[in-house]
Amino acid sequence: MNKKHLTEAEQQELLLRMKKNYTYDAKSGRLTSSRYGRTIRGKMHGNKGYLAVDCRIGKKQIHVHLHHAIWAVCKGRWPKQQLDHINGNKQDNRIENLREVSASENRMNVLHPWKPNSKTGLPGVNKHGSGYQIKVASNQYHFRDRYLAFYHLTLLGRRYK
Repeated sequence: MNKKHLTEAEQQELLLRMKKNYTYDAKSGRLTSSRYGRTIRGKMHGNKGYLAVDCRIGKKQIHVHLHHAIWAVCKGRWPKQQLDHINGNKQDNRIENLREVSASENRMNVLHPWKPNSKTGLPGVNKHGSGYQIKVASNQYHFRDRYLAFYHLTLLGRRYK
Protein backbone atom coordinates (compact mmCIF):
# COMPACT_ATOMS: atom_id res chain seq x y z
CA MET A 1 0.00 0.00 0.00
CA ASN A 2 1.31 3.40 -0.84
CA LYS A 3 0.83 5.31 2.40
CA LYS A 4 1.83 8.59 0.80
CA HIS A 5 -1.53 8.83 -0.94
CA LEU A 6 -3.66 8.11 2.15
CA THR A 7 -4.31 10.19 5.24
CA GLU A 8 -4.06 8.56 8.66
CA ALA A 9 -7.89 8.43 8.86
CA GLU A 10 -8.08 6.69 5.46
CA GLN A 11 -5.44 4.17 6.54
CA GLN A 12 -7.45 3.37 9.66
CA GLU A 13 -10.68 3.05 7.66
CA LEU A 14 -8.98 0.68 5.22
CA LEU A 15 -7.61 -1.37 8.12
CA LEU A 16 -11.08 -1.67 9.68
CA ARG A 17 -12.56 -2.74 6.34
CA MET A 18 -9.83 -5.36 5.88
CA LYS A 19 -10.43 -6.81 9.35
CA LYS A 20 -14.20 -6.83 8.76
CA ASN A 21 -14.28 -8.21 5.21
CA TYR A 22 -11.44 -10.74 5.24
CA THR A 23 -10.45 -13.74 7.33
CA TYR A 24 -7.10 -15.47 7.36
CA ASP A 25 -6.87 -19.26 7.38
CA ALA A 26 -3.64 -20.25 9.12
CA LYS A 27 -3.69 -23.82 7.75
CA SER A 28 -3.84 -22.83 4.09
CA GLY A 29 -2.23 -19.39 4.47
CA ARG A 30 -5.02 -17.83 2.43
CA LEU A 31 -7.15 -14.76 2.82
CA THR A 32 -10.87 -15.31 2.23
CA SER A 33 -13.75 -12.93 1.78
CA SER A 34 -16.06 -12.99 4.83
CA ARG A 35 -18.95 -11.91 2.65
CA TYR A 36 -18.65 -14.37 -0.25
CA GLY A 37 -16.39 -17.10 1.20
CA ARG A 38 -14.05 -16.92 -1.81
CA THR A 39 -10.29 -17.07 -1.63
CA ILE A 40 -8.62 -13.74 -2.36
CA ARG A 41 -5.92 -14.64 -4.86
CA GLY A 42 -4.76 -11.17 -5.77
CA LYS A 43 -3.31 -10.18 -9.11
CA MET A 44 0.06 -8.98 -10.25
CA HIS A 45 0.51 -5.26 -9.83
CA GLY A 46 3.63 -3.76 -11.29
CA ASN A 47 6.69 -5.73 -12.33
CA LYS A 48 8.13 -6.69 -8.94
CA GLY A 49 6.26 -9.99 -8.57
CA TYR A 50 3.94 -9.08 -5.69
CA LEU A 51 0.24 -9.92 -5.67
CA ALA A 52 -2.18 -7.07 -4.89
CA VAL A 53 -5.86 -6.60 -4.13
CA ASP A 54 -7.88 -3.58 -5.20
CA CYS A 55 -9.70 -1.57 -2.55
CA ARG A 56 -11.70 1.62 -2.67
CA ILE A 57 -11.73 4.36 -0.03
CA GLY A 58 -14.21 7.02 -1.03
CA LYS A 59 -13.34 7.80 -4.64
CA LYS A 60 -9.76 6.54 -4.37
CA GLN A 61 -8.84 3.22 -5.95
CA ILE A 62 -5.97 1.66 -3.96
CA HIS A 63 -3.76 -1.34 -4.67
CA VAL A 64 -2.82 -3.13 -1.45
CA HIS A 65 -0.14 -5.82 -1.60
CA LEU A 66 -1.65 -9.13 -0.56
CA HIS A 67 1.06 -9.73 2.05
CA HIS A 68 0.28 -6.31 3.60
CA ALA A 69 -3.43 -7.21 3.70
CA ILE A 70 -2.65 -10.53 5.42
CA TRP A 71 -0.39 -8.74 7.91
CA ALA A 72 -3.13 -6.18 8.65
CA VAL A 73 -5.79 -8.85 9.18
CA CYS A 74 -3.56 -10.99 11.42
CA LYS A 75 -1.75 -8.28 13.40
CA GLY A 76 -4.48 -5.62 13.42
CA ARG A 77 -2.14 -2.90 12.14
CA TRP A 78 -0.22 -1.89 9.05
CA PRO A 79 3.50 -2.71 9.09
CA LYS A 80 5.67 0.16 10.29
CA GLN A 81 8.66 -1.05 8.26
CA GLN A 82 9.04 -3.28 5.22
CA LEU A 83 7.69 -6.83 5.06
CA ASP A 84 10.14 -9.55 4.11
CA HIS A 85 9.25 -12.95 2.68
CA ILE A 86 11.59 -15.14 4.73
CA ASN A 87 11.90 -17.92 2.13
CA GLY A 88 12.31 -15.41 -0.72
CA ASN A 89 9.11 -16.52 -2.52
CA LYS A 90 6.95 -13.44 -3.14
CA GLN A 91 3.91 -15.64 -3.77
CA ASP A 92 4.17 -17.37 -0.35
CA ASN A 93 2.15 -15.01 1.84
CA ARG A 94 1.68 -17.23 4.90
CA ILE A 95 1.95 -15.14 8.06
CA GLU A 96 4.80 -17.32 9.38
CA ASN A 97 6.74 -16.48 6.21
CA LEU A 98 6.41 -12.71 6.76
CA ARG A 99 8.50 -10.58 9.07
CA GLU A 100 8.81 -6.86 9.61
CA VAL A 101 12.33 -5.64 8.86
CA SER A 102 14.19 -2.45 8.05
CA ALA A 103 15.07 -1.62 4.44
CA SER A 104 18.72 -2.63 4.92
CA GLU A 105 17.73 -5.99 6.45
CA ASN A 106 15.36 -6.59 3.56
CA ARG A 107 18.12 -5.90 1.02
CA MET A 108 20.39 -8.44 2.73
CA ASN A 109 17.78 -11.18 2.22
CA VAL A 110 17.73 -10.88 -1.58
CA LEU A 111 18.02 -14.15 -3.46
CA HIS A 112 20.80 -13.93 -6.02
CA PRO A 113 20.62 -15.98 -9.20
CA TRP A 114 23.02 -18.89 -9.40
CA LYS A 115 25.87 -17.64 -11.55
CA PRO A 116 28.93 -19.76 -10.93
CA ASN A 117 32.33 -18.17 -11.15
CA SER A 118 34.17 -19.65 -14.15
CA LYS A 119 37.29 -20.46 -12.10
CA THR A 120 35.73 -21.77 -8.88
CA GLY A 121 32.38 -23.09 -10.09
CA LEU A 122 30.65 -21.39 -7.14
CA PRO A 123 28.82 -18.05 -7.08
CA GLY A 124 30.39 -15.31 -4.99
CA VAL A 125 33.64 -17.25 -4.49
CA ASN A 126 36.73 -15.92 -6.25
CA LYS A 127 40.22 -17.36 -6.66
CA HIS A 128 42.73 -15.32 -4.68
CA GLY A 129 46.38 -16.32 -4.57
CA SER A 130 46.60 -19.92 -3.36
CA GLY A 131 43.13 -19.75 -1.76
CA TYR A 132 39.66 -18.35 -2.22
CA GLN A 133 37.91 -15.19 -1.10
CA ILE A 134 34.38 -13.94 -0.60
CA LYS A 135 33.21 -10.34 -0.31
CA VAL A 136 30.36 -9.29 1.95
CA ALA A 137 29.60 -5.58 1.97
CA SER A 138 33.09 -4.00 2.15
CA ASN A 139 34.69 -6.94 4.01
CA GLN A 140 36.80 -9.66 2.41
CA TYR A 141 37.23 -13.14 3.87
CA HIS A 142 39.88 -15.65 2.80
CA PHE A 143 39.67 -19.46 2.86
CA ARG A 144 41.78 -22.37 1.68
CA ASP A 145 38.78 -24.38 0.45
CA ARG A 146 36.26 -23.04 -2.09
CA TYR A 147 33.35 -25.01 -0.62
CA LEU A 148 34.09 -23.70 2.87
CA ALA A 149 34.13 -20.17 1.41
CA PHE A 150 30.74 -20.71 -0.23
CA TYR A 151 29.33 -22.18 2.99
CA HIS A 152 30.42 -19.11 4.96
CA LEU A 153 29.01 -16.85 2.24
CA THR A 154 25.59 -18.46 2.66
CA LEU A 155 25.82 -18.09 6.45
CA LEU A 156 26.56 -14.38 6.11
CA GLY A 157 23.24 -13.76 4.42
CA ARG A 158 23.83 -14.29 0.74
CA ARG A 159 21.36 -16.89 -0.52
CA TYR A 160 21.15 -18.41 -3.97
CA LYS A 161 18.27 -19.91 -5.91
